[in-house]
Amino acid sequence: MNKKIFLAILVAVVALVAYFNRWIFKFKFEPEYWENYYYESQWNIANSPRIISDEGVYRYIGYRLVNGENPFNVDYWVPPLGKWMYGFAAKYFGNPYLVSFVFYLLSLYIFYLLAKEIVTNELAWVATLLFALNPLLVEQIGQTMLDIFLMFFLLATIWGWVKTIKKDKNETKYFVLSGLFLGLMAGIKPPFFVPAIGLVGMIFLKNKKIKIWWSLPFLTMIGYCLAYFCYFLKHPNPIPFIRLHEKVIEFHRLGSGGNHNILNMFRTIFFGLYKGHWVGAKTIRPLNWSIILPMGSIGIVYVLTKFKKYKKENEKIVLLSVLGLVYLMMNLMIDFWPRYLLPVVPIFTLIVVWILRNKKMWLGLVFIALLPSLYLQIFPSSKSLVEEFTNKNTAGFYRETYRMLDRKTQDKLKEHEWIEDAGGGTNSFTPVKQDNQ
Repeated sequence: MNKKIFLAILVAVVALVAYFNRWIFKFKFEPEYWENYYYESQWNIANSPRIISDEGVYRYIGYRLVNGENPFNVDYWVPPLGKWMYGFAAKYFGNPYLVSFVFYLLSLYIFYLLAKEIVTNELAWVATLLFALNPLLVEQIGQTMLDIFLMFFLLATIWGWVKTIKKDKNETKYFVLSGLFLGLMAGIKPPFFVPAIGLVGMIFLKNKKIKIWWSLPFLTMIGYCLAYFCYFLKHPNPIPFIRLHEKVIEFHRLGSGGNHNILNMFRTIFFGLYKGHWVGAKTIRPLNWSIILPMGSIGIVYVLTKFKKYKKENEKIVLLSVLGLVYLMMNLMIDFWPRYLLPVVPIFTLIVVWILRNKKMWLGLVFIALLPSLYLQIFPSSKSLVEEFTNKNTAGFYRETYRMLDRKTQDKLKEHEWIEDAGGGTNSFTPVKQDNQ
């Protein structure tokens, strides 16, 4: 198939994904509601039953950052860049989910650019289609989490390294970009993964005789400082910025040392089962699991067992495999969540496509095997949604349950009427798939 046909298919896929997540385009950010929710949640009231999720915190704190809040005053243990982007969209467009969708599109674009450097143009399109349909990625469109940013900047970093080793007239430009992207990645979530990823990159670039390989840490630090631009706009002195990191380090030091279940990640990858790390957690089947996870993990081992052979044949796929292995190993040292696998999904996808590059029938089977997981992600069972609604309504969290109603019900029944009626009207409600946390 030619490029135009592949592009048409990809556009159709993106359009379908957008259609089945169309509720995000109707979302309206309410500053007063989220402020009330945050200050009555577990983050400010010990043992508060009104639990706010991480994504609820990120969009609200981001809104405050855009309005001039010091990033070291609230939620300071998480760097500000991703939160600020959600806050920017919340303030100026009234909808933080727009950022998630934009980064979904940007991720597809940068993934395609990277794929072209590793496989043929035709296979690059195939890989991009597989990537666009991955449940872990599609899930992020309906959330305001930070993992999609982490994945994007990791992809951009790897793309910069791959372009650098071509040693053309733009070699320095791509190298500088790769360092800045890695620094911006460190400004999304606590930079736990960044040192190991940077070390792999430095070794790779040094072996390819890139003369300025040693300057990668400095560029990364510049990128990290750029991620805190919302701080420097009001506090240009760098000395307090450095000192304030003491409390960030102290927070993570006090929160480390937990009893991490190192089998949890492998159980999720190979069996599609996940058990939370908190007391009383039950084993569940994450809706974002797909066949790409076990195949990609096995693919990494396969490539690395033939390290010398593939280093000569395609050193870029070896780089991806080493980075994927490093990322997985680092996940063994933290309290794991299934969504933490998102940054490695593009690596898994490229490795699988490269290994099956001469087996088009097998690639077709992978595509087919991906569809049931995608279906469960797009059309989840309403049982859990109804249970959540019932539990919150019973607990008296009427502001939350009101936002779970369908639009027609909300138009007929105003929020104050719902609250005054103590959650009345439940016989006619229709909960919808929209975030209320």
